[in-house]
Amino acid sequence: MDFKTEAKAIFAKTIEKVPNFIIFLGAIFLFISYCSYDSTGFHFPTDGSKVPFLVIGGILILLGIILHIGLLGKQIIKLKDQTTLTFNSTTLTIKIANIQDADNLTNNSAFILPANTSFVDDCVTDNKSALGAFFKEHHSEKIPDFNEKLKLILVASNIHPIEGTHYKPATVLILPEEYSIKAKVILVASSEKKSGKGFETTPSLISDSIRNIFKETADKRIDTFFFPVIGSGHAGMEITEALNLLILCIKFYSKQFHHAKNVFIFVREVDCKRINASFLNSL
Repeated sequence: MDFKTEAKAIFAKTIEKVPNFIIFLGAIFLFISYCSYDSTGFHFPTDGSKVPFLVIGGILILLGIILHIGLLGKQIIKLKDQTTLTFNSTTLTIKIANIQDADNLTNNSAFILPANTSFVDDCVTDNKSALGAFFKEHHSEKIPDFNEKLKLILVASNIHPIEGTHYKPATVLILPEEYSIKAKVILVASSEKKSGKGFETTPSLISDSIRNIFKETADKRIDTFFFPVIGSGHAGMEITEALNLLILCIKFYSKQFHHAKNVFIFVREVDCKRINASFLNSL
């Protein structure tokens, strides 16, 4: 642990103790307000109280209680690398890393990359998206022609738009082997592209996306999945909520689809700082 990290940890622990210290100080003032000392010695309690000390003590105790409640509400638990959860027949591991850097690949594994209901857009050229970062790392030479090829792949997979150029939300597309890097590559329309509003998603759409991913891979001998935090990018969902929702959906649908033995969720280091992992304690 470097000096900066250690200093932050010490400061955080000190802040946590401030409310208790203020309450303790208030109690001392209350005690003093009922004490007196004269030629006959020390007296407690006295018949009356020293009003200034009594008021200050009461204010300090009240302030300490308010600060204590406020700090409890803002308590943040840092997400740890390799956090592992086990439910049903599935082992879920959260990794603080980029999804394109996954290295434990097998023929029975698959990358899940979010798309939107238009499928053909600029996400593949956006390095901040999981799809764009993945293609830049592994298929940079395929990026210029990808959108045109994707149209043909959708037709060949008997997937057709339901309105104009938009496909059904939560549509799952397993890309051909030329896009595999030992592990298969799967796109899922986990957000909707709306005119004038950009990209949007909902908890129900994320839930349907996870269900369809497991459903479409049930007979494909795929038992290991690599996910980014779906919904937290262009779709605009707050990242802690998106991670919590993703884990809950995987937990729920793993009861129905038992082939999902290992699930890895990749959280970028830059995003990890914005996550409050306290919800993991309830899973």
